[in-house]
Amino acid sequence: MWSIRPKLGVALGGGTARGFAHVGALKALEERGIFPDAIAGSSFGAVIAALYALGMNGVALEHLVRQQNNLEIWAQGIDFGLHRGALINGTKLSAWLDRKFFSGAKFEDTEIPLAVGCTDIESGELVVINEGSIAEAIRASCALPLFFSAVCWKNHFLTDGGFVEPVPYRALALLKPEKMVGIHVGVNTELSTVVRIVSQLSQSKFGQAFHRVVRALPIQWPLSQQLKGASVAARSFSNKIDAPPGVHLVSVDPPISWLQFHRSPLAIEAGEAAVFENTPDLARKKTLQQA
Repeated sequence: MWSIRPKLGVALGGGTARGFAHVGALKALEERGIFPDAIAGSSFGAVIAALYALGMNGVALEHLVRQQNNLEIWAQGIDFGLHRGALINGTKLSAWLDRKFFSGAKFEDTEIPLAVGCTDIESGELVVINEGSIAEAIRASCALPLFFSAVCWKNHFLTDGGFVEPVPYRALALLKPEKMVGIHVGVNTELSTVVRIVSQLSQSKFGQAFHRVVRALPIQWPLSQQLKGASVAARSFSNKIDAPPGVHLVSVDPPISWLQFHRSPLAIEAGEAAVFENTPDLARKKTLQQA
């Protein structure tokens, strides 16, 4: 365990390929002499957060991203999941992440405290994972309904953590840092036409009826899990991105779409620039020591 309270915590939100901006953001913090003592992530942000917590600095993360074969990433999606009510099961992806990047690491193996935010599809509430397999926690936090099957963890069926909070402040708060900074790289829900249409449909009479029917379905059915996840996702689009009082939010708008993994350098540059321009002065801190 860690012997002192973290001074600075960083929360990384989701965004799929846009999430590579987190690499640039972390790199920019380090270039200013600022090194997070604790980190939390949800969805793709959980992948970057986990690698950082395990000891990869911003420069190492950028090297890893630039060397990654993007076709290899897509190949992990060939994992039949219709029997689980989704296009992709997700176990193959989890095993690949564990084998290639995490080497079976658990949360207690990290160099700084790590928390992964997920969404309980039954209640729509936040579930924070900070123990056990890191790869399995990331699989749960990245489980986009209808595309990836939900993950059962301690009797909770979990899906994408970004549905509770676009930036996982509450997950980070459980690590009790003195200061918090959040990095948002997803689409601005207030400006997205698609999100606005889905949100309006969700709030319509038809949408409300859909939510009521889905809530009554047995959670044990795979298709029910996906429908419940889709319901949570639709309702989440009304969530605001605002940071809690006293917490700084850096919004990044990488010039790439969700699935353009091959354009990761542009996202990294955007994240780096956003932090340099918008992050407030943060006191240089002492290096975290483990007991």
